Amino acid sequence: MNQTSQTENWKKGLIFSLITVLFWSTLPVSLKISMSATDAMTLTWFRFLVAALFTLLLLLHRNKLKEFKGLVVTDWLWLGLAALMLIGNYVLFLIGLEMTSPANAQVFIQMAPLLMTLGGVLIFKEAFNRMQFLGVISIITGLILFFNDQIKQILSEDYSVGIWVMFAAALTWAIYALIQKKLAGRLSSQSILGFIYAFATLALFYWADLDNYHTITTTQWLAIAYACINTVIAYGAFGEAISHWNASRVGMVLALTPVTTLLFINAFAYFFNDLISAESIQLIGYIGMAFIVTGSMLASLKK
Repeated sequence: MNQTSQTENWKKGLIFSLITVLFWSTLPVSLKISMSATDAMTLTWFRFLVAALFTLLLLLHRNKLKEFKGLVVTDWLWLGLAALMLIGNYVLFLIGLEMTSPANAQVFIQMAPLLMTLGGVLIFKEAFNRMQFLGVISIITGLILFFNDQIKQILSEDYSVGIWVMFAAALTWAIYALIQKKLAGRLSSQSILGFIYAFATLALFYWADLDNYHTITTTQWLAIAYACINTVIAYGAFGEAISHWNASRVGMVLALTPVTTLLFINAFAYFFNDLISAESIQLIGYIGMAFIVTGSMLASLKK
């Protein structure tokens, strides 16, 4: 690969990573509102259904379904495992979200990109230079400072079940992400996601409760609709990011998510305080933000 191609891939990887951060940052609010209208399994099934229909239509339009013809049994097994891991992540995250606030959920789900970063280095042997190592230290320090209040609350109360649920959600997502990176040489990101969405839609249909749709309010429908659209755009951007860039670098850019999540929650709460409460950010939290942003820059902007 020549220098121009490497530069273009680096730029595309960074741009798609930032798009992913933007959409994942706005997701917890819509999920919190959506969960007041339906259960975790039904919401997850509906999100996968909409994503499957959209992605499969896109694959048909671009004539990419033929990519599946060249797959061997091992590839299909990896695809199936990736689908199971992403299903697990969706369901476990929603269950964990019910046990805590959006901010607290973000404390533990941030293990996911860090686990993906570790996997990229250990499994794919991606280069990890001194600048990236400093970036990791900066991000971890920033997360501890940023979530200082939430960590104190978690340690002082019995959140043991919620902690393990969110850790499981982070682990299943990291495994899914690394499998998608592994399959990137065999299938386009849209094809991988199209299979996962279709698989998940069929797998979760049995647990979907479709009888209470008439009780859902307009606001709740809007939140559900946004959660569905978010799935398509965020995971589409994420798939493109890891197909163009190292998984370890993408993972460290995704560490920006908790910063933008809390900023969005507070902005949303300012205008719609009847739907969600604002999260307090102390001075130490803003210092943590600076560490997280600096760490992500050290990891991503050093080519």
